[in-house]
Amino acid sequence: MTKTPTPNKTLLIALLTAAVLATVGLSYYFSSSQEPGTTPENIPVDTAKKSVVKPDVATALTDLFGVSGPGGSVKTAPDALTGLWFEQSFTVDNRQYHVVFTKTQTVDPEKNEPFDSHVQGVIVGAATYVLKDEAWQLVGKQQEVGEIGSWGDAPEVKNAAILTLSPSQIAFMIDFGYGMGGFFEEGKVLFGFSNNTWQDLGFIQTGSNNSGSCDDTEQEAEPDSPLMGPCWGYTGTITALPETHKNFPDLLIVKQGTEITEEQKLPVPAKNSTYIFDGQKYADATGEE
Repeated sequence: MTKTPTPNKTLLIALLTAAVLATVGLSYYFSSSQEPGTTPENIPVDTAKKSVVKPDVATALTDLFGVSGPGGSVKTAPDALTGLWFEQSFTVDNRQYHVVFTKTQTVDPEKNEPFDSHVQGVIVGAATYVLKDEAWQLVGKQQEVGEIGSWGDAPEVKNAAILTLSPSQIAFMIDFGYGMGGFFEEGKVLFGFSNNTWQDLGFIQTGSNNSGSCDDTEQEAEPDSPLMGPCWGYTGTITALPETHKNFPDLLIVKQGTEITEEQKLPVPAKNSTYIFDGQKYADATGEE
């Protein structure tokens, strides 16, 4: 005779069956919803690392001048206001660096604001950091690297182009130009970096034109012409050469376009030029023997 299960036994069997089904279901869910190699124990270590916060302008001002302000700029002298110019990360010799450039403006005491003269630039400072042991460490602090700008301010820079001078030397290339009497010149101000130190390497002219005082209907340049004759202009790019002077490579400016000289009355193809480091800054050495 078959025995009929008691109500208690029936309940116990039902609970055990439900537990087994739940366990099987959960096992299937986790095994089917995760790709191989993404289980918690297999997650790559670097994805679990927290991002390292880069030094900001407040940190840089404190490191450079010992003071910092909530507005991102501070008075570093009775007539000087210092704030952020721009900051950028870069790599040299397989080491990661981050630099915060500051700009110090001369303040007009009567207006209590920076002078706005076209000949008034700013003083550039630099706080340089290197990433070591998962932390940014200060390796260079320079209150005065060089000068740049006009009308009391520095040119806006979002991300400077980098020129490799050697495996251990680079230069940030900053666009800069000026004009007078219808003539315009443009080029790059170079701020070089090596041995944890920045240096103002000078201005490299890469372009010129007379677009503000020319007339293409003129056949040749006439001394008495208010428009100075036909239009001309060129642009150029900078390339580092193998030859060096004072531990810096010579620079070749490859030009495209036309130019005119004092001896010429008609525009001719622009000739390439060479800049050589003289121990302090780069200088145009085109035509020198």
